[in-house]
Amino acid sequence: MNTGAAQVPAPTELRSRLGEGMEVAGEVRFSEVLRIESKVSGKVISDSGALVISESGQVEADIEAGFVEVFGTVEGKITAKYRVEIHPGGRVYGDIFTPILNIEHGAIFDGKCHMVEENQKSQKGNLSAV
Repeated sequence: MNTGAAQVPAPTELRSRLGEGMEVAGEVRFSEVLRIESKVSGKVISDSGALVISESGQVEADIEAGFVEVFGTVEGKITAKYRVEIHPGGRVYGDIFTPILNIEHGAIFDGKCHMVEENQKSQKGNLSAV
């Protein structure tokens, strides 16, 4: 039975928004959906929520989330449990760790992508322990 990342639906209900004109430095934790329209630096963390960086969003942070959609700019490492999408005009400068990566025409990605699913990581770990 394949329980891959493609079968997990992204949360859709917008619960939080960091609007234009704000500047946040430090650690931001969220659940469900967070939309960033401002400048954020530090860390952005969610267990399985969806992060949307809007066109005006500027994130200089390490990101850990379930889903990440980039329309603005990200400088830092992105770790997504399920999927990362970089849309036209979106810019990512840093490494990405995710099982599914979608880069649309007109997007910029400067970094390395590591596309290893969790079940493959655990199997690899078990083989080295034998």
